[in-house]
Amino acid sequence: MNKKSPPALYKEHYIDKDFERLELFCLLRDQYSVKSAVYPGSFVHVTPSFVFPITTYIEMDKRAAKFFGSPEMYDFVNRMKKYPDEPEIRFFAQDYIKPAAGEDEKYDLLISQYSGFVSRYCKRYLKIGGILLVNNSHGDASMASIDEDYIFIGAVLKTGGKYRISEKNLSEYFIPKKPVQTTPEYLEEIQRGIGYIKTASSYVFRKVK
Repeated sequence: MNKKSPPALYKEHYIDKDFERLELFCLLRDQYSVKSAVYPGSFVHVTPSFVFPITTYIEMDKRAAKFFGSPEMYDFVNRMKKYPDEPEIRFFAQDYIKPAAGEDEKYDLLISQYSGFVSRYCKRYLKIGGILLVNNSHGDASMASIDEDYIFIGAVLKTGGKYRISEKNLSEYFIPKKPVQTTPEYLEEIQRGIGYIKTASSYVFRKVK
């Protein structure tokens, strides 16, 4: 690999598909003073390490274990990072439903993107007052919206390729298009997001207990 090129697996899944979401992580850093993040179901989406000095990834895909164990990954992060400190990167090669030892209540940000019910099984890692970034592709935003451990504080909107976080009119979100009794059991059964009248690309919650 050319030292100036990104690792091939990262390039294939995130650069070539224009799906790095670097601007979103920068926005979360600036708006909520995030310095550390945990990312269950991350695959090789190492972009948070460009923004947050302390990051932990939890992923059972064997390709990810090889990626995070490679010197090329660390070289790439060091080239891309936006902070002066040496990056601290940890990787757990396991199903995120299984607890990662020693990681409870350590992180400012929990990232849930396209990986199932991260908000439910991994909230142990988030500090009280910490932030959950979650989308609803597999129903996890719906799950967080009914979880008393979280409060909904912001909608991530993307217009013209630019991200912003709106904290206005939040009561207009999570209103189902059709009558449905939203329960954890129902969401686990259907494994997808509920259709809402008003939606966002992702949602921001704060852990309150």
